[in-house]
Amino acid sequence: MDETFTLPEPGEWNVERNYCASEILSTLEELDPDIAFIQEIDINCKRSGDRNHFKEIASKLGWKGGFVCEFIELESELRTEMDQGGGVHGNAIFTKHDISFRVLDHEHHPLDWEKMGETLCEPRKGRYTLVAEVVIPKEPPILCYCVHLEVFCGIIGRIIQFSEILEDSVKHIKTHPYQLIFGDLNTMGHSIARFSRLYCNDRYRFLSLGLTESEWWDNNLFDWHINDGDINLKLQSGGFKVLESLFKRSFTFKVLRASRNPGFYDPWSPTKDITFHNKNYLGLYSAKLDWTLICRFNVINRWIGNNDYSSSDHKYMMVELEFDKLSDLSLRNYWEIKRNFWKKESNLVDDKKGKISLEEVNNESNDRLPSLGVESESGTNGMKFIQLSHDRYLQT
Repeated sequence: MDETFTLPEPGEWNVERNYCASEILSTLEELDPDIAFIQEIDINCKRSGDRNHFKEIASKLGWKGGFVCEFIELESELRTEMDQGGGVHGNAIFTKHDISFRVLDHEHHPLDWEKMGETLCEPRKGRYTLVAEVVIPKEPPILCYCVHLEVFCGIIGRIIQFSEILEDSVKHIKTHPYQLIFGDLNTMGHSIARFSRLYCNDRYRFLSLGLTESEWWDNNLFDWHINDGDINLKLQSGGFKVLESLFKRSFTFKVLRASRNPGFYDPWSPTKDITFHNKNYLGLYSAKLDWTLICRFNVINRWIGNNDYSSSDHKYMMVELEFDKLSDLSLRNYWEIKRNFWKKESNLVDDKKGKISLEEVNNESNDRLPSLGVESESGTNGMKFIQLSHDRYLQT
């Protein structure tokens, strides 16, 4: 394929239950992403004003969208006013383009919410990942995953959850080579969180000492390409071959096989690009929880916002992309060059708009990545409701 395609700007944001609904709408309207991956949207929950925030976002911005119910938020006297349910809570993908949806049911659930919900004072049930195919006119389809992993577990539980997403990705990589996995992976098992068995309840609360959880993922999960072997040996050892041999294996063969990277890279630092900073605990805790994992695209620009956390307790992340040529994608070292390039922060410079742009890039086909000048249009789209099951539904 000789033609180069372009995609303007996908973005991802955990909007923290739409507590700051007006500010969130204003920010999304200003950003105007081509595809928006949004986590923690409330529909008809008392804590966020009994409003359908999914419908408000779609209607206000003229977007098509799909919503998957991650949790049924049961109304209960156990909940505080800030946590009170009565509706549903979940994740969404919005776009201006044609889109179709499906739901990935996770086999592994690190926490049984039906049993533990009352203990945590948040009675609820469920967890799913929303998958969408976005079709931009005259361009290849893009397979999109909007992800929100469990927070009340540890590295092992989240890795197993994510391995199911990678397994699904690999099944579709031949028909959909252009893929995006955006979302809040809750990679928070480090720093003072290690002292809490609520947030770090497995052996890696100590075996990952010296690393943030996002670093651990980058070293042991994302650094093992699918062509490196039948199972992820880095994940099997967890970075400590001697110590790991003293324990029962953390991951099954199925998980180790599924946890191989088919070509994703994240153009952000796993340590410096913080997206969450907890004001409690003397402000000592911060983490990179949010990821923009990209497969078969060049990153032209990237930027991050909500730095004062005034609209949500997470920062948003935006990227500007260009489709790679398929003829360049069969080589493993092409993916390795992408990863290595984005690890070299000396190659990143701030431009006048506050975005991060590429100064130089060293790959097989380009000496410099061009800037994009693509304008997008939005229109008014109808809403429809699709019942998927008794405890899960999709709105578009």
